Amino acid sequence: MHHSAAYPRLTAAAKPTRTLSKNRLLAGLTDGAQRRIVSRAEWITLKTGDVLNEPGDRQRFAIFPENGIISVVNLMQEGRSIEVATIGREGILGVPLLLGIDLVPFRHMVQVNGSALRITASELIEVARPGSPLSKLLLRYYVAFTAQIMQSVACAGLHSIEQRCCRWLLTTQDRVESPRFFLTHEFLALMLGTRRTSVTEVLKKLRDSGLIEYRRGMISILERAGLEARSCECYRTVAGMYRRIVG
Repeated sequence: MHHSAAYPRLTAAAKPTRTLSKNRLLAGLTDGAQRRIVSRAEWITLKTGDVLNEPGDRQRFAIFPENGIISVVNLMQEGRSIEVATIGREGILGVPLLLGIDLVPFRHMVQVNGSALRITASELIEVARPGSPLSKLLLRYYVAFTAQIMQSVACAGLHSIEQRCCRWLLTTQDRVESPRFFLTHEFLALMLGTRRTSVTEVLKKLRDSGLIEYRRGMISILERAGLEARSCECYRTVAGMYRRIVG
């Protein structure tokens, strides 16, 4: 795992010729508004395992993922950790910057490789002035994001590892929009706050049931309906909240 709050592991991606972003929040703006934001931002590569912020850091950038996923991880004093939320192409890392809050309370770590747009805190504040279309979108998104965290707390305390694992796999597929993605047992155990052996047992059950396949860290979802049946209600609840609140 790469701990790097100063972002040295984030490399500038080859800048696309397009001037519009695949991030769904930005896609909700007019083309002109999008281009103004893209012109102030830079394209970056998100690399699995990279730590973007640690608790106590001062956040200097906001990040709009396009096809990667960022995990929000709560760290306990004794060293254990658990994922409390994820941020994909439906959202942004950095909404509190609009409220003048740059102190980071959680670890932000790249869960799945991808690309993103990164904009400085000052530029975000400039393009998302109170009452602007982007400001309204970001505040609506933050309501859904907060609800996601609340649901995650309930899920971690009330549902089985298998249910939570299925939910995680489904959510990840939605975010990357692909039935195949790279994921090690160790990383999934970290995200679920459980032992690696427990995750291995669950994945074996899902594979033996014909729902997934995995090889050398690559997960393939073969039967999505079966995963949904084994997942807890939290997957549908959170997905529905994002659809209703953000669109």
